[in-house]
Parts: sequence; structure tokens; C-alpha cells
Amino acid sequence: MTGIFCNTAPVFAGDIMDSVYFFGDSTTAHLALRGGIPKERVWSGTGNTVKFSSVNREKCVHFENGEDLTLSEAVSKVKPKILVITLGVSGGAGNLSENDFKSIYKKMLLSVKEASPETYVFVQSVLPLSDKSVKHYKNITKEAVVEANNWIKDVCDELSFPFINTHDLLLADNGYLKPEYQNDEYMHLTKAAYKVILENIGQAIKNKFKE
Repeated sequence: MTGIFCNTAPVFAGDIMDSVYFFGDSTTAHLALRGGIPKERVWSGTGNTVKFSSVNREKCVHFENGEDLTLSEAVSKVKPKILVITLGVSGGAGNLSENDFKSIYKKMLLSVKEASPETYVFVQSVLPLSDKSVKHYKNITKEAVVEANNWIKDVCDELSFPFINTHDLLLADNGYLKPEYQNDEYMHLTKAAYKVILENIGQAIKNKFKE
């Protein structure tokens, strides 16, 4: 499938990152807390999380006014210039087969493009886990995260969506999140981690529009 990006790059007033909306689970939701992104451009579900396995069935975008919408409904309503999706851990990595995981991801991405064809969609990798997460997770392992990222990249390649690999930038030699980026014993991130994430996303977006 082609045509995800238009032939001409859009014109942005000011910093291109001011036009970016973000959708994902708790690591995305915390962009508003530790990443300096305004809440209205950070989309997640009630309770600041999104379950990947049901992302195409549930109202997973909770607005500050109390409104809950599906992702496609939210995109159709707001029509963001750029949307960055980071999803695949909760109810995904380590819990779904490759076929089921990819099927959900494909349906999600295609529904977004159908809802707002003019929105430029970027997909960011799932981010690393804390090395202490083994005490809390049975199925979500560092190996499962790497596997999920490979599946996500496969889907992006197939559908011509840009894939942003931020996972490797945050990684320590042991395959887990670097200690200075760990905010807790799960997968939540520090302000320093979000600085790296946003810089990488911003550079990837700028590079794409230079092509």
C-alpha cells in the first residue's frame, strides 16, 4: 500500500513539534507530566492507559472535557497534522501471537488513515522495560518487547508508515532501560528519557519531510 504521505511536505508555523499529537498507553500519557507536551495533544484512555488488544473496539481516547472516543473518532474530530502512535505493551507483547498482534496493528493504522487521510502518521517502537520489571510481569519480557517491535516494523514496512526506533536509544547493555531513565520498577520513564524520545521523534519527522 502506498500513498501514506503526500507528494509535497506540509508547511508548519513555528516548531514542527508543536503540530504533533501523541497516542499511546501510560508511557505516552506521561508526556504531559514529564515531557512538557500540552495535555490536549497527548491522547490516552481513562486512567492514562490503553489496552492494545482492544484498541480497535473500545473508546480509548479520553479528552479533558470528559468525552471518550475511539481512536478513529478522535482523529476524525481533531484531524491532527501529525500523529505519533506508541502502542503494543499492555495486552500485546508477550500475550498475543504474531498474527493477532499484526492484525490489530494493521486495523488500527488503516482506521486512522481512513478517518483523516491528511494526517501524517508515525509509529514509534515500544520502549524498554525496567530491569526490575521481572518481579511484576510474567509475559512481558525484554525479549517480548523486541519481538513486538519487529512485528510493528513489519506492519509499518508493509503499509508504508514511518517507523521510529527509540527503543534502542534508551537501552542499557543488559537489554533493559538505562537506570537513569527508570522512573519505577515497570516501564515508566524519567524526564531525561522523554528528552531523548522527543528529540528522536522530532528528528525523524524532520528527516521524513526532507525526503
